[in-house]
Amino acid sequence: MTPLIQKAVRMAPEPETAMWFDVGQMERWQGGTVANDIVLNPPFPRTGIVGLDQDGKDFALWLTQGTDSVAVGGASMWHGKYMEPFAYLLTDEGIRYYRKDRAITQEDVRPVFRMVCAVLLKLAERSQTAFKPIPTDSFINRKRASKGKSPISFDWHTVEIGQKQVKNEPQGGTHASPRLHDRRGHWRNCRTGKQVWVKACKVGDASRGVVFKDYVVKDAA
Repeated sequence: MTPLIQKAVRMAPEPETAMWFDVGQMERWQGGTVANDIVLNPPFPRTGIVGLDQDGKDFALWLTQGTDSVAVGGASMWHGKYMEPFAYLLTDEGIRYYRKDRAITQEDVRPVFRMVCAVLLKLAERSQTAFKPIPTDSFINRKRASKGKSPISFDWHTVEIGQKQVKNEPQGGTHASPRLHDRRGHWRNCRTGKQVWVKACKVGDASRGVVFKDYVVKDAA
């Protein structure tokens, strides 16, 4: 893991529930249109992201994915100031923004939302390394857990994340593209023994129709 991630997990709520990325130095983003598929689909259901803003100040974001929505929290780590959480939601009228169940405007969250867009674009454009904090089985962690407190020491699991790609797949023994459908995120086992996380994406040809899928996870017997 990186020093910035180690610093962030001490500030984030339940950091062990997230996969963490260090995007490094961010360049000043000029803005523009960002696909809903990117802003509504962080790499993991709970994603932590750290980096340095254009002024070289360290920041942390933690994103929690919902149904067509993302909740955003974070902190400016260089002075220990937390950002006020908010959520954005895809509606028939476009993206809408909420804070504590109250509708707000994009202007109310513009600086943080621009940062969210910028870091998700950066994660989507190139391969990245993600880090999973696993609480160390130690006396102090067990004592903190008994008091409802977060752990303070971790072991780490490293995962390589491939570049986000949308591509067509042949189906049924022909070269014709299948109907547009969602491909859920999944682990891929490489020949080297390394596990790689493949992000959820849309694949297929919308002109042939759209397939909507619901996935049901059953408890182990």
